[in-house]
Amino acid sequence: MSIPEYPILSVSSVEAVYNGAIAALHGVDLLVGRGEIVALLGSNGAGKTTLLRAVSNLLPAERGAITAGRITFGGEDVSRASPSHLVRSGLVQVLEGRHCFRSLTVEENLFTGALGRSSSRTGVKADLDRVYA
Repeated sequence: MSIPEYPILSVSSVEAVYNGAIAALHGVDLLVGRGEIVALLGSNGAGKTTLLRAVSNLLPAERGAITAGRITFGGEDVSRASPSHLVRSGLVQVLEGRHCFRSLTVEENLFTGALGRSSSRTGVKADLDRVYA
């Protein structure tokens, strides 16, 4: 695997725990280049969901915490950024097997998700155009 020249997402030596004691991640490193598609593969309990929660700063909601390492998105250290800041920055995740709003089309669901990034229809349209590109 080649190393992206300018990674959009960088995870460096990240460690995480649950309940202050249960080690969940140990020295995780990950680089994702702009436009790359990356899959996290592993058995149950391998840390895939924990890594995504760490990147999205959702660990505290599960009584977890990042105890070491650094996460950057778009060159900005987001290791301690609020989830709402991350969403406004364009870092979001959709969990597998979950339907956001079953009665809406895919495009309508994307539009709904984009509303967190921009308060104007023009801004949302620009975000969706980037997704479609």
